[in-house]
Amino acid sequence: MFILGRNGWFSFGAWFAVVAVALALRAPQLERRPLHNDESNQAAKLGTLLDTGVYRYDPHDHHGPTLYYLTLPLARLQSGGSYAATEIWVYRAVPVAFGVLLVLLALGARAALGHGGAWLAALLTAVSPAMVYFSRFYIQEMLLVAFTFCLLLCLWRWLRAPSLAWAAGAGASAGLMFTTKETCVLAWAALAVTAAVRVLQRQRRPRAALRALAAHWRPLAMGAGIAVLISVLLFSSFLTNWRGPLDAVRAYGLFLGRGAATDNPHHNPFLFYLSILTFSRPVPRLTWGEDLVLALGLVGALIAWFRPRRLRAEPEAVRLLSVYTVTLTLIYAVIPYKTTWCLLSFWHGWILLAGVGAATLLVWPRRGWQRGFLALLLTAGVAQLGQRAWRAACRYPTDVRNPYVYAQTGMDFMRLVNRVTALSAIVPEARNLRIHVLAPPDQTWPLPWYLRRFTCVGYWTAPSPDALAADPAVIITTPEIESALPDELSRHYVSEYYGLRPEVLLAVRIRTDIWERFLRSRAGPTTPSHSAKEP
Repeated sequence: MFILGRNGWFSFGAWFAVVAVALALRAPQLERRPLHNDESNQAAKLGTLLDTGVYRYDPHDHHGPTLYYLTLPLARLQSGGSYAATEIWVYRAVPVAFGVLLVLLALGARAALGHGGAWLAALLTAVSPAMVYFSRFYIQEMLLVAFTFCLLLCLWRWLRAPSLAWAAGAGASAGLMFTTKETCVLAWAALAVTAAVRVLQRQRRPRAALRALAAHWRPLAMGAGIAVLISVLLFSSFLTNWRGPLDAVRAYGLFLGRGAATDNPHHNPFLFYLSILTFSRPVPRLTWGEDLVLALGLVGALIAWFRPRRLRAEPEAVRLLSVYTVTLTLIYAVIPYKTTWCLLSFWHGWILLAGVGAATLLVWPRRGWQRGFLALLLTAGVAQLGQRAWRAACRYPTDVRNPYVYAQTGMDFMRLVNRVTALSAIVPEARNLRIHVLAPPDQTWPLPWYLRRFTCVGYWTAPSPDALAADPAVIITTPEIESALPDELSRHYVSEYYGLRPEVLLAVRIRTDIWERFLRSRAGPTTPSHSAKEP
């Protein structure tokens, strides 16, 4: 128990309680929220790896392979190696595990943040609505944040006591960041700025700094070698696809163009992330925001720069963390391409600073009753964050009033899935039910995941002879494409409409013989047959 702090079992109990809170907020009801289109895209990539054993990096529409390889063992165990048999919880269990791991990693920051600061940072990470909400998403973001934190911890330990072990850890962390998501370079840029500030702060000339690094060339070279080795192994699909590492580099040109494009649907204003994290939406009985974290983070940063003796932490570590966090925040604010989950990378830095700020404030007053009052206020604030996290992740996970919701598949879409499943249950062909999907890609996902168990599904982006051939039992399309379908098709199909996302509809055409059989099955054996009609 000595590694957990100075207070033995009490410290163990405190850390155990934080991990339990993190798990309690992240693990329940993992299958309730429909898959986001990005989640289903990642799941399909894992499905190819699961069914065929083959992975090929795609620099256009996917990120690195780390997420897929880490999911593979659990998916294989649960499904027996079949993509069609996988369940939603299997995918989301991986980011949940990394969300909890991020809380535990704060243990390694005790020397830098102080025992109290590290524990409070872990607690704020556990209850942060943003961290909780996106810990339940099958996307790369939570893995990237965890690997980035590992890199920060290893670099700090190496600065305090250079060694091969910490250099190897930093190299492994950097390699895993690179093989997780391309935005890792933004964190590296913020680290470069932080390193420059440290050199200037110590009044060392650049040449002197370079000479100091050169003196440790062996551990640095080893760390860089480990990073390259991990990158090559994973991007090359373990040396079976040598184009993968080249595509990993080429991807940055593609993402740079996409990020700078002003006509991109994900182009958002400078204060987009700040409005999500600190703005309380004027909805009755529903408030959002993590203002407490930002306020405490600013306190921690300001005290580190102007009142370092008051800190219950390592002043230099907190100052460097503040530079890194502010720099990364500005980088993400300046880039026009913004999606809500990207905020996790810089927000974790603010949470760490908030832990330091909270720990310092709790011991600042001299009188016991003042400290008790501050502790009571902090407890109330943490409880409120936990309530908001539960509300965002479990009660309103698809509600447009939830600021973390972004292009989220709506609950109405599950009615479409249930309809197709019910139709397949009453026809002889069952899972061979012929389904044709005519829709652009952004209005097709997450259909491929929900239709993965059907064996006769075809996808087209526009009407074509092949798309309308063979009298499919079900046609799923958009209202725009539906209006362009041949008129004679309407005589053989009935139509229904379902919401995919806010302001995005899908039209479902069901062949009349299938529809009549479905109505008879719903009406019961003694009820006369109904003629097909528009529902």
